[in-house]
Amino acid sequence: MKVNFLHFSSFSVCISLVLCLISNDTFGQLIPISLEQRIDKANIIFEGKVAGKTSFWNEDHTKIYTSHIVSVYKVFKGNLTSSQVEIITQGGIVGRYMQIVSHSLQLDSADVGVFMAIPNAAKLPQNSNLIRLKAYAGLQGFIKYDLKTHSAKDPFTQYKSISDEVYPAIIKRTRASMVIIKKTDYQIK
Repeated sequence: MKVNFLHFSSFSVCISLVLCLISNDTFGQLIPISLEQRIDKANIIFEGKVAGKTSFWNEDHTKIYTSHIVSVYKVFKGNLTSSQVEIITQGGIVGRYMQIVSHSLQLDSADVGVFMAIPNAAKLPQNSNLIRLKAYAGLQGFIKYDLKTHSAKDPFTQYKSISDEVYPAIIKRTRASMVIIKKTDYQIK
């Protein structure tokens, strides 16, 4: 009986480990969201360039967020007239503390692209008077430009041409013309 108990116990442990691995794999996947759905669900869609970033604690001092100051160049959807906004992302580094959030948008200074954004409702300390937004669908809410090749990409799609693929897809879906807020410091061919 004791041998059967040990055998059963080993078997149970193995099955439990396999189930944990399967469930971690299942819940850790990024689910593709179509460009059309991202365009439809975003309140504001704009082209911009990350000018800088600062990480900070939430009000409860339990989570770290990063504020990205983004210069706005073109607006495709929504009522945005400001030349700068804040894009808030989860995770960051504050002092000796770091928080990494999987599938969260990671932006670097000078990143350029299209942001599909919604209002940020998280309770955060107010450090600026800029409009606070977050990317719709996390890292899928940003189409990053490669200005050397004039191409772009998001996690699931490569766009060979910004002007021939990205702009027309957004304009067709929103049924609106893009509004130029300010002149870019880069060229799109």
